[in-house]
Amino acid sequence: MVQSDDGAYSITYPAKPSSDAREVHLSTGVLPMHMQAARVDQALFAVGVIKLPRADLALRAQVMADLQKGLLANLGAAQSQVQTVQIRVASQSPPFVTGIGVYARGQAVDGKAQRFVDARFVAHGDRVYQVVVLGEKAPPQDQIEQFFDSFTLE
Repeated sequence: MVQSDDGAYSITYPAKPSSDAREVHLSTGVLPMHMQAARVDQALFAVGVIKLPRADLALRAQVMADLQKGLLANLGAAQSQVQTVQIRVASQSPPFVTGIGVYARGQAVDGKAQRFVDARFVAHGDRVYQVVVLGEKAPPQDQIEQFFDSFTLE
């Protein structure tokens, strides 16, 4: 299990993750995103965290929508399945917050390979989270479920 004090979450990756940071261009402006990711075969398991300048409900909703739109655009997905998901929160009662689950298939940006994505988006406090499994071929479903089920906000 990996615990991110900066990101205020814990998760179990299927392999040792690496860390990175980059700026993301959103409709609300440019914000820094801190990421941890692990690659297993052709799949990438990743968590991205954006710390917002303030814990504003409208800002959180817009950043979540922008992240979802950007991920699907990068995938070349014309359609996606969207559902409500429950994300565990360690220090809260009840111990869940509501997030968005997205599943899609599409053509990679290079146009050569099919891609899939299974993602969770959730906002909590002054942070927005993007938890993603992405690749050319889906890893075993139990591996995906273990990754998502282990994600806990602190």
